[in-house]
Amino acid sequence: MTIKPMTHSIQQTVFSLFEKNFGKRPEAVRVSANEKCLIIRIEGFLGNIVETMITEQSYGALNSTRELIVGYMLNQLDEDLSNELNLSVAHFYYDWNDEDLSCIISVILQADEHYELDDPYVGKKEIHDQVAQITSRVQKKPENIHSFWVDQDFLVIIRRGLMSELEKALLEDEHESALRIAKRKVEKKYFTDQIDLTQWVGRKPIGVYVDWAFELDCSMLVYAFDQEKPA
Repeated sequence: MTIKPMTHSIQQTVFSLFEKNFGKRPEAVRVSANEKCLIIRIEGFLGNIVETMITEQSYGALNSTRELIVGYMLNQLDEDLSNELNLSVAHFYYDWNDEDLSCIISVILQADEHYELDDPYVGKKEIHDQVAQITSRVQKKPENIHSFWVDQDFLVIIRRGLMSELEKALLEDEHESALRIAKRKVEKKYFTDQIDLTQWVGRKPIGVYVDWAFELDCSMLVYAFDQEKPA
């Protein structure tokens, strides 16, 4: 499967979805890809609307608005990726960064066993160790951690087997939304403040994004970096 030549088409698809549904394009859409997943970074996510909610600290309305918008778009994006580009989506993850009004949609393209393949890179063991330590403070140590780079601008970290019994009980009682909001608030702070990737990566992240597939007991953590300029 050749993914990279499709990135421009995917970028235009996202622009069109925003324009068709909300009458306004985002400021920029950046698409990076490999055979494992697509990373779609949407900059200026609904611009003034989101910025006003953040300024007024209307976080309840903000969370609800963004969940509705992205949830609505994902169904159409799934159809477009399948029908127009012949891509099969296994799962979507998504999150936002309030500092630059960006959103990342991570599109998993392969079955779970694909992540068992080893992708070596400098600092991988140390990064996995720190991710495991931080996760164990918030919930429990993950049973498995896999990670890989996409275009050298996005470090994707997959955690599996990390939910506590308390979290499972909250999900059984249909408190998924509250659990997701609470976990985002706590985990993003830890993963932003307590992991210094510059010693291994040589660049400082411009954003941290995290989401969960609770039904799979799986989480995706994405560190975004400025686009690397050729030497």
